[in-house]
Amino acid sequence: MISRNVYPQTRPGKWSVGLLLAVFLLLIVATVSTQSAQPFNTGTLFDNTWAAAASMTAFAAAIGAFFVGLYTILRNQERAASVFFTVLLGGIVVLFVLFQLFA
Repeated sequence: MISRNVYPQTRPGKWSVGLLLAVFLLLIVATVSTQSAQPFNTGTLFDNTWAAAASMTAFAAAIGAFFVGLYTILRNQERAASVFFTVLLGGIVVLFVLFQLFA
């Protein structure tokens, strides 16, 4: 049986984990749409509108999951492992975006 500390107990914690799941689903959609466009010989990501929209939405969802998870940990005292994992992965995405902006 999985212990109680894996699943979030608060509503923002559940939102944070849900946003992280949405990130993975959107990245799968972006990958599939990119692979299906191979016969059309698209040069960049932004030549394929579906892949670009899914990727940008995934980045936005990851950043949102980071901030919602951080809020949940600090404000609601959530101690679920899934929320900490969400904050970790969202933090990596936030750092990636910041390094891309300032590099």
